[in-house]
Amino acid sequence: MPRVNIVIPAFNAQDFIAETVRSALAQTMGDLQVTVINDGSSDATAERAACDDPRLKVISQENRGMSKSRNRGMGEVDSEFVALLDADDLWHPEKLRLQLEALRQRPDHDFCYTAFDVWHGEPRPAYFAEPRAGQVDESLSGWIYPHLILDNYALPSSVVWRRSAWERLGGFLTDDQKTDDWEYLVRASTQHRFVRLAESFVLYRQHAVSLSRRIPPVNSHELMRSRLLQRFGMSMPPGHDVDARALQMFQHRGWCNFADSHVAKGDLGVGLKAFARLLATSPYRGQTLTKLGKSLFRRVVPRD
Repeated sequence: MPRVNIVIPAFNAQDFIAETVRSALAQTMGDLQVTVINDGSSDATAERAACDDPRLKVISQENRGMSKSRNRGMGEVDSEFVALLDADDLWHPEKLRLQLEALRQRPDHDFCYTAFDVWHGEPRPAYFAEPRAGQVDESLSGWIYPHLILDNYALPSSVVWRRSAWERLGGFLTDDQKTDDWEYLVRASTQHRFVRLAESFVLYRQHAVSLSRRIPPVNSHELMRSRLLQRFGMSMPPGHDVDARALQMFQHRGWCNFADSHVAKGDLGVGLKAFARLLATSPYRGQTLTKLGKSLFRRVVPRD
């Protein structure tokens, strides 16, 4: 049984998957299995993911979406720990070793995540050669629900956790892949402690077809936040309270950014409706009006 099962869901990722798989197999902690779920790709993803390494398993299926692919990958290989890696992200070679060491030192913590660098695909050879110490960020460790409900500090590609926690929590929701991983980690944070490594161990790729760069027709993030707050409240576990003012600011920012993206470059009606709702309900009226003006200007005078 490998110590860590690394699940990589991949859809039409032929340009990136080979490098991503290599970064997983290059971990200095070698007791691992890499499970690539080729999710109905119409390109050469499966062929480019494959290599002559017994620790790699490539499974092809009809397209089912990222969350269902992650759930399947978790069940394919038994292991003591599980980890996620998106098909276009890269890992520092010391990532798993230092994360497992952090969890060894904190047996009452079940999840470990790390800082990451936003990356646009430029060569970064020094990034992989630089040593890492595994320093813990105490401010974002422990019971982190009050932090995660504000923002998803835990990038999926950075997270490693105990399989026992996976079995207790169940799998990812499969309704909306834009928020399924955030919902899972928030849900986990109500039952399990997290430890965060302060150094960057992940290059988080951004490119023209990144899911995170598309303008969504609905504000899935804020709708999910509302559902999570309804379910778990403002203190979870009891005594670990969400900062109400910070929450209000994050909610305003989330709706303002959604409205801005549509007024500037998307569906004008959707954007104006969101701005109108903010003006009627948000205490940040001045900021909202300023943002609306800038959004309209960007629509009339686009910068790109």
